[in-house]
Amino acid sequence: MLIDRNPEICAAELDGEVCLFNPQSAVYLNLNSTGSIIWNLLEAPTALDELISNLQARYAVNADICRSETESFVSEALEKGMLLQSQPA
Repeated sequence: MLIDRNPEICAAELDGEVCLFNPQSAVYLNLNSTGSIIWNLLEAPTALDELISNLQARYAVNADICRSETESFVSEALEKGMLLQSQPA
């Protein structure tokens, strides 16, 4: 599964954090610093495992915690329409 930003989302960076707005559902989401990093890593469609590996390479974080937190963020962002998922070509 590939994770990608929804191209309809309006995003703005404020004080090092990313704010997202989905105009289709009128849902607003303010990302914390970790969520902002994940959003920025998703400039192109990325496999979930690759995203987790990139985060682990950048930060000294426990693998299980990194996976759990990333999966939680991605799940919530998918639910709110901020991210999309697709199958690799």
